[in-house]
Amino acid sequence: MLWDAFLSLLNIWVLVAAAIGIVSGIIIGAIPGLGPTMAIALLIPATFSMQPIPAMILLLGVYQGAIFGGSISAVLLNVPGTPSSAATAIDGHALARRGEGGRALRIALYASVFGNVFSCLVLMLLAEPLARFALDFGPAEMTVLMLFALQVIVLFGGASRLDALIMVLVGVCAGVVGLDPIDGSPRFTFGSFAFEAGFQLIPVLVGLFAMSEVFIQVFSRRSETGDPEIPDLKPARVSLLDLWRMRATLALSSVIGTFVGILPGIGSTVPAFMSYNLARSRSKEPETFGAGAAEGVAAPEAANNAVTGGALVPTLALGIPGDAVTAVILGAFMLQGLAPGPFLFKNHGVEVYAIFEALLLSSLPTVIFGLLLFRVAVHVIRIRPRHLFPAIAILAALGAFSVNNSLFDVWVMLGAGLLGFFFRRSGFPIPPLLIGLILGHPFEQSMRQALLMSGGNLGVFVDSPIALGLLGLTGVSLATSVLFSLREKRRVSE
Repeated sequence: MLWDAFLSLLNIWVLVAAAIGIVSGIIIGAIPGLGPTMAIALLIPATFSMQPIPAMILLLGVYQGAIFGGSISAVLLNVPGTPSSAATAIDGHALARRGEGGRALRIALYASVFGNVFSCLVLMLLAEPLARFALDFGPAEMTVLMLFALQVIVLFGGASRLDALIMVLVGVCAGVVGLDPIDGSPRFTFGSFAFEAGFQLIPVLVGLFAMSEVFIQVFSRRSETGDPEIPDLKPARVSLLDLWRMRATLALSSVIGTFVGILPGIGSTVPAFMSYNLARSRSKEPETFGAGAAEGVAAPEAANNAVTGGALVPTLALGIPGDAVTAVILGAFMLQGLAPGPFLFKNHGVEVYAIFEALLLSSLPTVIFGLLLFRVAVHVIRIRPRHLFPAIAILAALGAFSVNNSLFDVWVMLGAGLLGFFFRRSGFPIPPLLIGLILGHPFEQSMRQALLMSGGNLGVFVDSPIALGLLGLTGVSLATSVLFSLREKRRVSE
């Protein structure tokens, strides 16, 4: 299967898709205010006419490139292009102020590629065995698994737990609009035939992440005057010996990024700061962190790029998104007829392994394009995001319409955009809402199927060892969250 997958990559359109995805991802990630989630949501309609392999390689190339691209503006402007690059800005910009911006960018690039390669290897090792194991899951096991995923999002998603819980519930409520999954009767449709199909994922994604950003820009009162001051990129070189000295930091950060990324809904920002703090605590010269430490750039970049492969593990094997970006990618897989979940590897093994191999092999062009685009990025990050948003609004409307050639989807996209705007302005996190929307319908369906099979007996959720084990994990995660909260309160009071 691996050889057949490799042969399927020997296609000019696959190579073109990978190159376009990586280059556009780096450029989009370098522009503050944009990011991989918005870019992928806007690009999904453009992949409708493409074959599955080049389509997914294009979107995943944008994902990979944008995560690294966020470090460019973080280093040069101290303005993270993506939230996960905030940790990179601490020491990266300090190096740039010392005239070592070129060196900081090269360290970020090499660390990003290292983290990506590590996470792709883990993805190839874990995804299919996990999917094979999930074939033994019945409705009760799937219900408990999704309950565990939703709880992890609420407890460890990085935002206020109450805010995250509210957003998950909003998403779940939106997910139950349409036809009842058991008896087919319409619910919350207000007599409208268009609502019977429920909210289509792509218009909602485009609205929440692209259109809401447009509304935020329109109603923002911040004045932008003058061009940002960008440090000069002097010639720099990072040797293999430099990277060898940071080998432990790169390895530990990649492990953290990959395995934290596997947990649903946490994203790449949390492991980036975890890796930064670990690198500082392990350093023999912790006082250099914050003043331009090379490991302070390498650690978060290796971690946030390692999240890409880690977050794809539950997304592809179980159909549970690892973060907001993979939630969007999950929608793209579904549109290509590659439904993520336990049967994905059984029914589409060649296509999936071709995508895995492309992710691994794209590390080399990422290095090449990254080195070539450093000088171009200096000019790209001068672009004001507000100058791009009229085009983004048009693309969002066209993308929403193209899903079903329906104006109803355009109105859904605009409504989701307004809702996302109000939530973001109020400080509520959007990823829990999105994951709640994706998991709400299958969670309800699995739970009701399990209860119907058991005659309404709740004991069905503890009858099997798998369900009992997942319930144990749910309890452990809740206890861990409470313990961390009590420890934090005690630390603050002291």
